[in-house]
Amino acid sequence: MIAERKNRQIKFYIAAVVILLVFLHYLGALAVIEDYCLEVLAGVQNNTYTFFNKLKYSFVNYQEAQNFKKANSEQKEQINQLTYEISQLKSIEGENEKLRQALDFKKDKDFDLLMAKVISRDLNRPNTLIINKGEFDGLKNGYPVIVDNGIIVGKIIDVRKNTATILLLTDQLSQLVVSLINSNKAIGVAKGDFGLSIKVESIPQDLEIKESDLIITSGLENDIPRGLIIGKVNRIISYENELFKSATISPLTDYGEISVLGVVIPKNP
Repeated sequence: MIAERKNRQIKFYIAAVVILLVFLHYLGALAVIEDYCLEVLAGVQNNTYTFFNKLKYSFVNYQEAQNFKKANSEQKEQINQLTYEISQLKSIEGENEKLRQALDFKKDKDFDLLMAKVISRDLNRPNTLIINKGEFDGLKNGYPVIVDNGIIVGKIIDVRKNTATILLLTDQLSQLVVSLINSNKAIGVAKGDFGLSIKVESIPQDLEIKESDLIITSGLENDIPRGLIIGKVNRIISYENELFKSATISPLTDYGEISVLGVVIPKNP
């Protein structure tokens, strides 16, 4: 009974308050309070709208940033792939040009030319190259190797079944009897100069030789034909009262860039 009475009293008070508020509203007594409440609600509504609007655009911008990042990554991959393909094409183009030059050089020559690729370098001997041809291809020690149009770069010093090792002319152990291009006489011996250049020693003092002269193989060594180009003279070293002089040679090719070469194989070893 007491609880029911309290409930009735609460309902009565609420109804009375509502009726009073409606009466005061029509009288205009609540205008200031109502305007204030509306202003507060409008501010809350505006802030809520702004917050959710920013949240929406932040999500859109995040999605756009992720899409742009993905597209940028895909473009970089495509650029890297194209760069790799271009480098491969240039490499193949360079090798084809070297092959063409080697084949042109071989025309009407009294030897065969076996083309080979450099597959590695001997870590224990920096002035060597290892090629992908060997004993099964008919190679032997002492055979010369050339690049481009007959530029000799070294000799074979070790032959295995499917590979061979080449000693470059810049090695100190390399020796080659050489001539001037306009003379049939041997002028001296070309040796490697500390792995950096080539030096011709034992040149007679009375032999006329000058800078820019072209040095070639003499043809006096077994299996090495005359006329393979070694390089150009860049300095003459001569001292008074000595029987011989020497000359340093500039190679006509970069030994560090050799990738394709030809092995000169004599037709009548």
